[in-house]
Amino acid sequence: MIKLVKVLHFVGLIMLLVGIGLYWQSDIGQQVSGMLVIALLIGVGTLIMSPLPVALVIEWAKKQSPNSGSKE
Repeated sequence: MIKLVKVLHFVGLIMLLVGIGLYWQSDIGQQVSGMLVIALLIGVGTLIMSPLPVALVIEWAKKQSPNSGSKE
């Protein structure tokens, strides 16, 4: 499960960087269709990236749970 989330995080990061690159390096952002493409790349890229930190926190919490009862 975590491997799939890591792959999706990488794909989202690539989409984000492509969207930012199109915005900075081309004139496609001057047209409405170009703005839509750039906004979709950046938005979907960040949306795909977001589950990884949540999955890592949940995995970390599951690892910590057995140790917390032994300290009492």
